[in-house]
Amino acid sequence: MKLREVNVEVAVLKHHGHGGKPNINNVKDSHNHFQAGAIASLVEGDGSLELLGSFNSEPPITELIQLLGLFHPDVILIEGHKQKDFPKLVLIKEESDLLLLERLTNVKAAVAWPDCLERTRKQASVPVFSLDADQFFEWFLEQILGWHNAHSIALRKSDDGDR
Repeated sequence: MKLREVNVEVAVLKHHGHGGKPNINNVKDSHNHFQAGAIASLVEGDGSLELLGSFNSEPPITELIQLLGLFHPDVILIEGHKQKDFPKLVLIKEESDLLLLERLTNVKAAVAWPDCLERTRKQASVPVFSLDADQFFEWFLEQILGWHNAHSIALRKSDDGDR
């Protein structure tokens, strides 16, 4: 099951963790303008858009989240940026990943590969889910809907107070 199937609008912020700039190799005009030195190139068509941009330094994650907020998502998933204090899910693929449960802040849950599942359950102080099970999706959906419903109620109360 996918979040879109249950009407949850998602935006994704991915950190390019491989060092250097992301590889942009396309022959579209927008890419050519960007490659020629434009600091940003945005293409819009039929309600979809593509944005390429260049910052002098790494932009604050809060500004990137604000940018994604223009799309009015119900939730923004952030891949990478492990050291930031956002609520996070830790993926445990191998035993060395278990250290992340101790080193990272604001860990809400873990998803473990089958070979690491039991060890993760013993070590974690948060809910642990198997990679090949649907329970994580159900738990995650409850977390989103719980927050989303609480947020919607707060906004409605705020709107009522303005009348």
